[in-house]
Amino acid sequence: MNPKTLGYTTMIISATLMGCVGLFARNINTSGDVIAFTRMLVGAICILAIMLYQGKGQQIKNVKLTPAVITSGMCLGLCLAAYVSATQYTTLANAVFLIYTGPVFSTILAAIFLKENISALTASMLTAVFIGCLFIIGIISYHPQTGLTLSLSFSKENMVGDILGLLSGIGYGLYLFFSRYRTDIGSDSRSLFNFSFGAIAIAICFMVNPPSLTAMDSTSWIWLISMGFFIGFGALSLLTIAAKHLKAAELACISYLETVVGAGLGILVFSESLTTLQAIGGVLVIGGGMGEIVINIIKKRALSHKPQSHKPHPQS
Repeated sequence: MNPKTLGYTTMIISATLMGCVGLFARNINTSGDVIAFTRMLVGAICILAIMLYQGKGQQIKNVKLTPAVITSGMCLGLCLAAYVSATQYTTLANAVFLIYTGPVFSTILAAIFLKENISALTASMLTAVFIGCLFIIGIISYHPQTGLTLSLSFSKENMVGDILGLLSGIGYGLYLFFSRYRTDIGSDSRSLFNFSFGAIAIAICFMVNPPSLTAMDSTSWIWLISMGFFIGFGALSLLTIAAKHLKAAELACISYLETVVGAGLGILVFSESLTTLQAIGGVLVIGGGMGEIVINIIKKRALSHKPQSHKPHPQS
């Protein structure tokens, strides 16, 4: 298997496993923060064991911890806790689409604080994601009698889950934003600190609002441990392999497979349904998130295949 094929294969499997978060969460009788904490803790332990086995202990020691490193990890942990909780209170499609609004918040923060310019293409992609978000949570809805309506309210049955989904998107955006301050850290070390500080952030929340495990039966424990292994350790390990063979843009594109898997499981396993506008909203979120990446890849390939023009040498 050539490196590119290995990269694509491992990334597809990783994204598929990530899309199964809601399936696992709905079979575990405890709160989303407990599930997220377990996943972060298992991930931290596994990546630490791998790095020590590979003799990278000194690499961990050499990393200088800064507020950006700590904050990005904590944002990731809280983002995951909100996302897992969202899957328990709203449809899997809503939860997974809403967390992928994160790049919108990250881009806006980068424009404000890092003074990065937003091109017309980027602005159009962000607008598509924003409109898609409004479709998904029902702020823009359609009724045969009244047509398209705009209401500053969430649907009653999914309100808590949709709000948690939006919070997970904000947390994801903050994680992406703070991660940009320390691009010098290797992927293995970055993953270790993200998982570690993510688990610490959730543990701090436990001090304020202690979780309850009284409803956990043997089946729930099996699902919880399995989630920690497959989605914590498994997806992380495969992502690490994929990152060695694929470009960042390629990784970002394939990661959106998670939204398709999450929404598909909701429909196939839990008999959830999407309105036409919600389906359009999902397409806008995926298209807005992937659009600029895909367009840039196409442009680069077109330029690389463009024949070079050779000017004739002047005659002497």
